[in-house]
Amino acid sequence: MRIRLLMPLVLFSVIPAATQVEHAPTPAQCRADANVWDLPNPDLSTNPFLSDKDQVAAYATVVEADPNLSTKMLDARTAELSQCIKTDAGFLNMRARYFLANRAYALAELGRMANFMQRHNLLSQFYAEDEQGKR
Repeated sequence: MRIRLLMPLVLFSVIPAATQVEHAPTPAQCRADANVWDLPNPDLSTNPFLSDKDQVAAYATVVEADPNLSTKMLDARTAELSQCIKTDAGFLNMRARYFLANRAYALAELGRMANFMQRHNLLSQFYAEDEQGKR
């Protein structure tokens, strides 16, 4: 009988601990990280979400300039910037800054994956499996 009474208590204390969700960064944290990561401010005279190649290249240059960024760090920054786009939505220039940097980090990560596949002769296997519909 006592076990039946304790079971809900155990479930209510264990389930929240197992399913804790990481909170989105605050706008202040997003801006501080963007500054520490040396992300350029976008040129808002054009549509930054459909920006020209020079603007995208500026972000790619910043990403490539730090050889100490691991792929896990690229992935973490991409995830944080995705949250920052939503969190710091009040200012178009900040959203554009996060959006363009997010693209640059994601492209850098994909480039590293492609280099890995090429170095390990996995491209032919990738193409063969893709042709078989394994996606």
